[in-house]
Amino acid sequence: MINVSVQVQNLDTLRANFRRAPATTLKYLAAATKASIFEVEKQAVDRNFQFKTPRAMRTGYLALSFGYGRQFANGGLRGTIGPTAHYSPYVYFGARGGQPNPFMDRIAKKAEPEVNKHFETAVNKIVSELADV
Repeated sequence: MINVSVQVQNLDTLRANFRRAPATTLKYLAAATKASIFEVEKQAVDRNFQFKTPRAMRTGYLALSFGYGRQFANGGLRGTIGPTAHYSPYVYFGARGGQPNPFMDRIAKKAEPEVNKHFETAVNKIVSELADV
């Protein structure tokens, strides 16, 4: 019978890294979540979505109200953002014969590439930190 002995270098360090994997993962995913919420807000405030309201009727409050609608859950893995202007549902869904303006859909679509980048970066950092021996 042939006996083979394999020694894994830095095994203790690798084990220690994997023991702290949940904390490492949470740290980077929470940062990506927060950055993503701010990315959506940036798209709203930068007015990268189309207004259908006539210029004379615009106050800018709808776009600025996103900053007040930003919330993060404890733990950091969940966050929400949306306008807090009382009239935002009427703009979004349309009211009194006005045309619906689904601005949140356009904002989310515009923010999607950057949101994806935030999470790709987080995954790369997680893997890098766990594999660092």
